[in-house]
Formats: sequence, C-alpha cells, structure tokens
Amino acid sequence: MDGRNIIWSVEFLAHGTYIVSGGLEGKVRRWRAEDGREVGTEMNAGGQVFDLAGSQDGKWVVSGTHNGLVKVWNAESHEKVSEIHGHAKPVGAVDISPDATRIATGSDDSTACVWSLASGERLLGPLQHDGRLAAVRHSPNGDFIATATCSHESVRVYKSLDGSLIADFQVRVGSYLNQSLAWSLDSKQLYALTKYGNIHCVDVATGTTRSKWSIQDGDKPRCISLAANGTFIAASVNSSVTFWDSTTHKQIGVALQYDDTISSMLISPNNEHLVSGGDDKKISLQDLRGILPESYFIRVSTSTERLLPRTIR
Repeated sequence: MDGRNIIWSVEFLAHGTYIVSGGLEGKVRRWRAEDGREVGTEMNAGGQVFDLAGSQDGKWVVSGTHNGLVKVWNAESHEKVSEIHGHAKPVGAVDISPDATRIATGSDDSTACVWSLASGERLLGPLQHDGRLAAVRHSPNGDFIATATCSHESVRVYKSLDGSLIADFQVRVGSYLNQSLAWSLDSKQLYALTKYGNIHCVDVATGTTRSKWSIQDGDKPRCISLAANGTFIAASVNSSVTFWDSTTHKQIGVALQYDDTISSMLISPNNEHLVSGGDDKKISLQDLRGILPESYFIRVSTSTERLLPRTIR
C-alpha cells in the first residue's frame, strides 16, 4: 500500500479487518486488509503523525502529532470527534484503554497523561518523567499503564486508577516511537525492546527481570509485538523483522527483509498477519502462516472466554 510519505505508525482496527496509518504526510489513512484498498477520505491530523491508537471495539482512532495535538476520530466516518491541547511538545505515544473510555498520552515535555475519550477532560497526571516519553501502554486488563523514556534507563508501571507508581525498571528502550513495549495477555509481564537489541521480560508484581535475550546486533532496534496467543514475538531492527518463541527465546521461522528502516510493526489480533510501515513509504501486510510453524497459531480464550477470530473477515 502506498503510504504517500514516511510511515511512523500503523494499527489494526476491527479485529484486523482494517489498517490505519500515519506519518510525515500529516494524514491518517484507513485501508482494507483484505485487498489493500484505501477506504474513505484521509483524516487531517494537523501535523506529522508520530503515533496512532485504535480502540478494541473498532469505533475510534486517536492520533498524536509533532505539534502536541491529540485528535480523536470516528473510525468509520473519519470525522473528528474531539481535540486535546494538553501537551506543550510533540506527542509521540498514544494508547486507548481496553474499555475504550480513556486515552493515555506521552510527550516530549516529559509527561504522561490520561484523558477521557468522550470529553477530552484530563483524568490523570501529568505524570512527570526524567526525559521525553517513548511509550505509553495500557495493560490488557486495564489496571496498569506502562511508560518508557528513551533518554534514560526507565520503564515504569503505574496504577491506571490513581497514577500511583508500582514499578520502575532500569531498562533503556531503543525507539522514540511508541513501539518498544508489549504486555502479556494476563497483564503480569511486560516486554521491552532495548536500545542494545535485547528483549527484557519484567515481572510487574515483583519488579524484577524474568528473562533477557539478544535478538540481533545492529542499529535502530525499534519495534516489538507480542502475538495475542502469547506464543511468539516479532521484533524489528533496521529493515528486518525476526520472530522469537516467547518461552524458549529461540528464533523461529525466517527473517523478513524490507527496503528500508521499519518504524512501526504489529501482529494482527488473530496472530496470522504482520503489518509494517517505515522509511520506504509503504504499508506492508505479510501472511505469517507461510513462514512460521503451525503450532504458533493455536487459539486462545480471552477474558470473556471468546475465541480469537481465525481469519480476517
């Protein structure tokens, strides 16, 4: 798919049926995953789009931009719902809570905040950090918010209810884009891709590192994504993506090679596809069943005991 310009963020919507993208162009675009066709009109984010988030119910898209703007969009009609002017510097990290009621944001002004998705009212923060925010991620159960700064060794976990700090890990992530953290499905573990090309798995309850392994030597370790069934991890360094067994930490399948540096990458909700975007100005959708063993596509039950969809519809 032709992203028009450098892509800094891609996101799945509606259980993988659609993809949204944004980047240097300053527009948010929606694509149909089935055939790669663009859907509807572009959304004008009002500045270079550093990060995008989609709600789990598929109704909302949130964009964060270089000029500090945060906008909420109706994912179907592409109409702007609200606009938040709460940060003095670029917003490089946005995330929507699992219940689609709150937005977490992280900015170069060294603060993280939580906002009402419906009203734009600030509900929490600003949570002060020692440097610009590289990542903000709600846990799957909605109880926690993880943050990371790229200029200091700090990955923190806060309670989403009151903003109290419960853990601060000395881990330095490798990307200033919101791609360096991934939660386990049970919200007990947090994975971080470091500046030095390692994956740290930390235990939130004990505040300790459970495991650590190296993925690849090289510059620009940027993106990490955990499959929804928890069986494997995708990680990008420069223009390549490698896949890792989340239990044995052994590399699986074959590495994917792209034309240029990857800035954003995500495994689909059904574990079967990988979307990516970067400096080559393209959005790519890769079928993972052709490169990973069948055992990594087992179905898992969600907290509501529903099975994840097996195919993109």
